[in-house]
Amino acid sequence: MKTLSDAEHQSDPSHRLLPPLCGPNPEPPDPFDKHRNEKATTRRAAEATTRVKALLDAGWKVYTADEARPEHEARTRRMQPPKGQRTRPSVDRQKTSQSFPGALSPTSRTVTPYPTEQNQNTWQTILAPGRLQRETEAGKTAVVPDNARSHHAKALTALHEPGRLLERITPIHPPPYAPDHNPAEHVQNAAKNNTATIQHETPEETLGASAPYIAGRTVDYDFEHLPPRETRNDPAP
Repeated sequence: MKTLSDAEHQSDPSHRLLPPLCGPNPEPPDPFDKHRNEKATTRRAAEATTRVKALLDAGWKVYTADEARPEHEARTRRMQPPKGQRTRPSVDRQKTSQSFPGALSPTSRTVTPYPTEQNQNTWQTILAPGRLQRETEAGKTAVVPDNARSHHAKALTALHEPGRLLERITPIHPPPYAPDHNPAEHVQNAAKNNTATIQHETPEETLGASAPYIAGRTVDYDFEHLPPRETRNDPAP
């Protein structure tokens, strides 16, 4: 792929590298999903909100959870052309990524990241709630995860049964296709939007920028105070 600046981009896709080279980051896509049933989503989100509030009033620890996966995608080299010709940058894309599951507490309004060595799968997903359970002093804990397939795997759901590894954690599943109803999703999206568009020199700089951004601040997001959902791409009623 070539741009108007004659930069050559190897491997696919290169669209995430173009904003640092050619201009501002394009606007993120609207969160509407064609599979989403708006009435059912609103009803289930309200049920989850009511349940979370009741558990908090009963003294439970409640967390919403989501995963960020920052990627270091490019290394830029400048080729020395023959005299009289313009310098041409060559971008050799070598993708490196790391997953950062995070647990957002609606009471402390802070996120605790749990970096994993690999990308998200069922076994890596088990590690984060396992650490959360060990670090939580409360006897009863509820977690509202995103709707990734790995969170519904039998290998994970069975661990919440009495006597199993995650018996002190009760999962509360939000409605499908509704990331805008999960407070942790908004925090992770803010982190990605503020770190992913910066072209770092090394993978360590890229991956190291995500966790401090998330953990170094308090946020106002909970089930009662979420940013409004964009509706420009919703189908006409």
